[in-house]
Amino acid sequence: MWWYEAVPILGSAAALSMMILVRPSSDARLVFTLLIGALVLLSVGLAIKEVTTGFGTAYWLAH
Repeated sequence: MWWYEAVPILGSAAALSMMILVRPSSDARLVFTLLIGALVLLSVGLAIKEVTTGFGTAYWLAH
């Protein structure tokens, strides 16, 4: 895993930790929730990209 692929995971962990420890106001919770959601979607997208790349490499090696 490259360093830039770990950034969304670390960012969502940091945002979730801040949300739990600091207890922001209700308006700020929406921003934190959107941030966490965006970082999770980015992480899932990178994981799917890695899986499809792996399948492509396996198919190429099989032939």
